[in-house]
Amino acid sequence: MSGETAGEADDRRSRSSARMAERDARRAKVDVWRSVMEVHARVLGELEREFTTRHGLSISDFDTLSNIPTGGVRLRELTDRVVLSQSALSRLVDRLERRGLVERSVPPDDSRAVYVRLTSQGRRLALAAIRTNADVVERVFADRLSEPELRALGTVFGRLRAERPD
Repeated sequence: MSGETAGEADDRRSRSSARMAERDARRAKVDVWRSVMEVHARVLGELEREFTTRHGLSISDFDTLSNIPTGGVRLRELTDRVVLSQSALSRLVDRLERRGLVERSVPPDDSRAVYVRLTSQGRRLALAAIRTNADVVERVFADRLSEPELRALGTVFGRLRAERPD
């Protein structure tokens, strides 16, 4: 016999069970995150296909066009609104400008700033792409959920979005 008392054996089994429960809980968290990433990838893939097919836009083109307000925006402020570095955004704005979708200007009161505005063609394209975005999000994501599920996700992701990592 190993010399282990019944109490010691119970303690060992208890610790082992606790470790297994902790491992299972961590695995469940990772599985949920993985599901979020897979759904995100599926929606983005469909958006990319639709934007390319319907509008000749990439996801980054759409993100940029849809984040330029009606009156325009300073390029530096636009960098805060989109998911691109400042240099990548500058190159993208160059391409959009060559396509006639945006125009740049320098405000007379601040020669260091660059202002970006949608052209009328850019505004029409942005509005059409915004409708495509809504159609795809509904079809691939939202229509598969009940109203309570959507509200719950909205609450959860709204809270996570508002939190700042330490």
